Amino acid sequence: MKKFSLFIALIVCSFTVSAQIGYNYDQFSLGVGISSVKIHGDLYHSYAKAAPSVNLSYHMTPFVTFSTEAQFGRLESANADTAKAVYGEQSSNKFTTVMFHGDVQLGEFINYNDDFSAIPILTKILNGAKNIYVGTGLGVIFNRMDYINRTDYRDPNFSYSGLDKSTELIIPVRIGYEYKIYNAYDEPQIRLNLGYQANFSTGDNTDGIKSGHYADWFSQITFGIKVGIGGVTSYRKPIHVGTF
Repeated sequence: MKKFSLFIALIVCSFTVSAQIGYNYDQFSLGVGISSVKIHGDLYHSYAKAAPSVNLSYHMTPFVTFSTEAQFGRLESANADTAKAVYGEQSSNKFTTVMFHGDVQLGEFINYNDDFSAIPILTKILNGAKNIYVGTGLGVIFNRMDYINRTDYRDPNFSYSGLDKSTELIIPVRIGYEYKIYNAYDEPQIRLNLGYQANFSTGDNTDGIKSGHYADWFSQITFGIKVGIGGVTSYRKPIHVGTF
């Protein structure tokens, strides 16, 4: 009788585990990224620079994520007479940002199961589109000009105002695509991200020059990777369906 009870218990446990395959995911992940950043400020020309980042994420669901992220890099711009190869005002900001942002993917709202529609192509489109995300949040940028020239080369008597060091609030607006790599249990173990982000400053000193009627902002194109680190829980529907 004891052996029979144990056998039944093993069957129940096995069924429970197998029933969760494709539904489970790690609630936490660690990630790194690399971005190409460009400032859009008071000077005419801006230059793309590489900026690495690290992040810690909490996945409320497989498709809703809250992240804390730190980024380090340089924002460079100048007023240049390219025909004469002469530079006037120049700015190089060795910046650090700390951001908190939330992202939501279409998979949270759409039904992407294989049996969703009698039209196979529609199912495939929805299944691929489920990883598209949008997001926003709030952050702080710490500006430090490691080089700044506020004097115009055409008129040495004219000089802009500005700060060599400052701290400003920024609002990120994000859009991108997250490709998930699944383990043997159909759990999303690795997440690859390709995205665009616009970071709007509440001040006008990101380039060290205060001029005009609009605040500075900077854009970035980012490639990142996140690896699940635990806190396994279950989702309400299969996460991995088809190719994606």
